[in-house]
Amino acid sequence: MRVAEERKQQKIRRKASEAVIVYDLHTNLPVGQVLDMSARGMKLMSEEPVTVNQIYYFRMPLDREINGRDEIHLDAQCRWCKLSDETGWYNSGYMLRFRTPDDAKMVKDLIHAWMANQIDRVNAYYVGSKRKKRGLLSRFFAH
Repeated sequence: MRVAEERKQQKIRRKASEAVIVYDLHTNLPVGQVLDMSARGMKLMSEEPVTVNQIYYFRMPLDREINGRDEIHLDAQCRWCKLSDETGWYNSGYMLRFRTPDDAKMVKDLIHAWMANQIDRVNAYYVGSKRKKRGLLSRFFAH
């Protein structure tokens, strides 16, 4: 595994709750699918390897509007790239740089939506399975 820097990430990454494809801003060709993201970085899965330490210019179309926009633009420096034994595709990690504060806020809002979606999925099991438990006194005085 080639790594540009050996520091561990400080931010918590959230798994994408929907398929988000990232496109090269200049060629408009798909680069990969977002696997997870934090406010400072993201991991992509792609068919082809990418160049480590290169800066890429991405656009990320969204399924729904966030802050009145349906697309995020960002610059990303590839920090590592390796072949995944599980999928046979390449996973790569990027350090993000935002062109505007609005783009940075959109990423934070997207991550927050993913987190809420994940919590809803985890808790869905418990929402419908609440049974009314009978208390001790109702057990003694039941007819």
